[in-house]
Parts: sequence; C-alpha cells; structure tokens
Amino acid sequence: MKKIALPVTAGNQIDDHFGHCEMYSIYSVSESGRILGIDTIPSAQGCGCKSNIATTLAAKGVTIMLAGGIG
Repeated sequence: MKKIALPVTAGNQIDDHFGHCEMYSIYSVSESGRILGIDTIPSAQGCGCKSNIATTLAAKGVTIMLAGGIG
C-alpha cells in the first residue's frame, strides 16, 4: 500500500500553492491503484514551506507528495 499526500483547500480542491494550502489529504492506495481511504490533516498556520510538514507526513506513512508552487 502507498500513501500519497496532496495539498488541498477547504473545498477539497487541489491547492496550486503548497505553502498556503488549508490542509493535506492523504490517500491510501492499494498496489492495484484502488483508493482504500482518505485522511486529512490541517496545515500549520503561516507558510507550509517553513513548517515541519514533511516529517509529519512521513510519520503518517506518506511516501509520495504531489505539489506545485513551492518556494
């Protein structure tokens, strides 16, 4: 199983700017590509680029982060 994180808005839309997203959606995906579950965690206040989000996501088992607009 893989865990993939995406930066999203409160409306569950992909946020174009990683550092300013409202939350992260974590998708648990089977080896066959089936979505097994979705979890969300709030983004830290301020710029996410300067937060400890990579460590937080890794602790939740995330191995892939899809993002754009970093820095």
